[in-house]
Amino acid sequence: TLKQLRKLMSTPNMDRLDLVRVMRFAFGALGQSLAGWMQWINSPEIMSTFSREELEEMAKTITKMVEEFIEYDIKVTEEGMRKGLAKRRARQGIRFVI
Repeated sequence: TLKQLRKLMSTPNMDRLDLVRVMRFAFGALGQSLAGWMQWINSPEIMSTFSREELEEMAKTITKMVEEFIEYDIKVTEEGMRKGLAKRRARQGIRFVI
């Protein structure tokens, strides 16, 4: 999966549809990975094999990645909302808001 993702992303001269396809593949891979992680963390038998230090390192790494993803999600969502609202106003002929 990681190899496929890297190969997709390194494709030269991708158009917009290609980029959307890469994102769709990436989110599919992320979903599979998250499902695996959820199985692990919901298994006391598996999690008990890790030391406190190992669990702390995992928690810090995962929390950092999730924070960065959520911050990026907020940024892109705000931009999408702004663009969507601008398009709707343009279609309706609204040039300003009172």
